[in-house]
Amino acid sequence: MNFVVGVLNQLFGVIGTYFLYQLIRQFIAVKKNSFFKLIFIFILFCSIALPIYPNDLSNVTFLFLFFLVSNLLFLQGPFIHKASLTLILFPFIIALNFLVEDIGLRLWQAGGKGFALDFFLHGSMHLLRGLIWFGMYQLFRFAVPYSKTQITTKLWVVIDLICLTPLFAMISFIIFTPAETRIVYPTAFACILTSICSLYMTAHIAKSFRYKLENQNLQLQKDYYQELEGNQKQLRKVHHDMNNHFGVMLNLIREKQPEQVENYLANLTEQHILSNHIFCKNTIVNAVLNAKYQVMQDYQIDCSMQLDIDTLITIDDIDLCSLFVNTLDNAIEAAKQAPIKEITMKARYYNGFLSYEITNTKKHQIKKNGSRFFSTKTKPQEHGIGLQAVRSIVESYNGTLDIHYDDELFSLVVLISDI
Repeated sequence: MNFVVGVLNQLFGVIGTYFLYQLIRQFIAVKKNSFFKLIFIFILFCSIALPIYPNDLSNVTFLFLFFLVSNLLFLQGPFIHKASLTLILFPFIIALNFLVEDIGLRLWQAGGKGFALDFFLHGSMHLLRGLIWFGMYQLFRFAVPYSKTQITTKLWVVIDLICLTPLFAMISFIIFTPAETRIVYPTAFACILTSICSLYMTAHIAKSFRYKLENQNLQLQKDYYQELEGNQKQLRKVHHDMNNHFGVMLNLIREKQPEQVENYLANLTEQHILSNHIFCKNTIVNAVLNAKYQVMQDYQIDCSMQLDIDTLITIDDIDLCSLFVNTLDNAIEAAKQAPIKEITMKARYYNGFLSYEITNTKKHQIKKNGSRFFSTKTKPQEHGIGLQAVRSIVESYNGTLDIHYDDELFSLVVLISDI
């Protein structure tokens, strides 16, 4: 009997661990190494199974450090993402563990402290914990991963400061638990609710940022297809007028006026040149590049684009477009003010590696504070936003970002492997 109850308890614990693992994976990817995954799953199993007692300083401290370090070591992405998820989930974990343990103890004492009741309560509490984590996963199973958004570091810091309140409140109540432990229950439930709301808030903000990026790309695609439609109309008009143009040029040739023929043909070519270009087979990326190419033409920037990314399917289209848009916007902003206006862009995907380099001429000196660059934009809040977004995208794919510059050129190189 004891063996069966023990197996059931462990099974319920595994169920809770599985859904907590899936919940975390929904927001931040776990490192691909299978051994790391097993260690991380074991740590999660210990985290949700570790009992939290009144005045339990050792378990709370150990669990917090254990959970934080495991997230930092075994999750992918920027430090701020992993730290934020820890601060959001940890109050939920310790509050739930405390409530389950204390309520189970009270029920056992009220029921006569029998062995059968003890086995039943242990199994019931493990099952309840598993169901709660199942509910949490179902609640956020369609959330947008943090890596797919461009939430700024400042906003993450604000979210973290909000999450510190339930964290310190729950830890304080556990360490200094009053004699009547039921007094802690409202705080524990409030911490659980705050963690759920914080997780929902980050998911909602992430989704909002995602929708904004998708809408921008949809607008670029709309402009792209409108250009295609305009080009088709232009081609039909050229075809309709072609006989007339041939007649005019034939008369000029008969009148032996070669210079006028050449000028007429040059003007005709300039009038009917098509504005659309095919940079790659990906229609979304092609729409983005066409829009930026037109901007460069408007600023009379000499641009060279060499792309070989037609087989690239692993990187999300929104991330790829955001990478190109932000770097091109920065390059255009700098090059349009330079005496020599030039931008060179190269991107290639080969054998699981994406390499991307963009170089532009510039006029102004680079302003930098730590890892943050400042542009020549008049609004201070817009300084360095593009590069921050690029850095966030590159980090989400465990890539590298290198920036080099001198008095005349600014160069950015991105390398992403294992994709």
